[in-house]
Amino acid sequence: MVTRQEAVLSFVKFNKFAKQLIYDICIGGNTKLTSYAEELLQFEQWKEDIMLYINFNPDPIIIEKIASLGSPEMLENYINDGKDTLPKNTLDALTGVVNAMNSIHDLCYNINQESKGKFRYLVDEFANEEAAALFDRAVSAGYLTAEYQPKGDTDNYTLKIIAFAIGELLHLTMRHKWSHFEEQWGINRANKLSTLPISERQFKRAGKLMQLYPEVDFTMLTAPNEDKYFDAAYGARRVRALYQELLDHGYISPDTTVEDFLSIFNLGNQTTRKPIEWMKSQQHLSYFIHFTFSKTNKDYWVKTVACFSVNGHAPHKGSLVTGLVAMQRKPNFGTFDVELKRIASKYNNG
Repeated sequence: MVTRQEAVLSFVKFNKFAKQLIYDICIGGNTKLTSYAEELLQFEQWKEDIMLYINFNPDPIIIEKIASLGSPEMLENYINDGKDTLPKNTLDALTGVVNAMNSIHDLCYNINQESKGKFRYLVDEFANEEAAALFDRAVSAGYLTAEYQPKGDTDNYTLKIIAFAIGELLHLTMRHKWSHFEEQWGINRANKLSTLPISERQFKRAGKLMQLYPEVDFTMLTAPNEDKYFDAAYGARRVRALYQELLDHGYISPDTTVEDFLSIFNLGNQTTRKPIEWMKSQQHLSYFIHFTFSKTNKDYWVKTVACFSVNGHAPHKGSLVTGLVAMQRKPNFGTFDVELKRIASKYNNG
């Protein structure tokens, strides 16, 4: 019987060997395996020790550690590209390493799935009662199968709406807003939910679906109308100056480029508009928009929703308006943010 210490030691050796081999061959271009002669004689035994131990001792901590073994994808691609040119003994040796890595990954995956019980059809982040209950609403309505996979007539637009609702109710961070759902449904990079626009027409057709999650505000999900740009009433030079002021004083994300900012005025070389991430509160944004654009732009609140984001989300038009009205009722409205008011005045008056 393999002990815990022996299994861990075998994993450490196998992991070090596999990573170095992949680096040397796939990145360094070294196809000579003589320097790995000893490891190539032992890696099968290391694999057997690892698999034997976790088969009889499915310790979650050990499984998580072993599951961290890197992917053999680069090595697989190297083998496929070199099938006709590499020596047979080299191909056989590298194929053996790939198979061993895949065997370890598969065993860890299967044990992990068994441990999840009734949540085995959900990725780890959703393997809990709260998430399953939210997915079950879509299952009961016929959008997902009992295994929580899309049915044949469920398109990606529908999936995005389901994902948005569940993500909102689970309070997922922006980093994981879409990625866990893309993993759950096997959505590839070419069809990422994060970049899939929901048109107003699609939004209106999804009323029945959105009724499954009545506690969710779906208005932030709609794609802004593409013709909603701010009017550059004073030309590009003042827009550039406005950008620099907002950037220097921390009102917009430091990642914002001047081309990003020009794009919300339909200026510059950028072919698509990129919403500007506002770094202060939504009230500050209302204050800025009111003093900067209310006299030169029609539908300036609609344009704000289309052209700005707060905490990664398009601001809510109703909240922008009510926030401004609430500030206007206070005696300190004129001095709520003196710096923003100065920036707005400079833009409008030169």
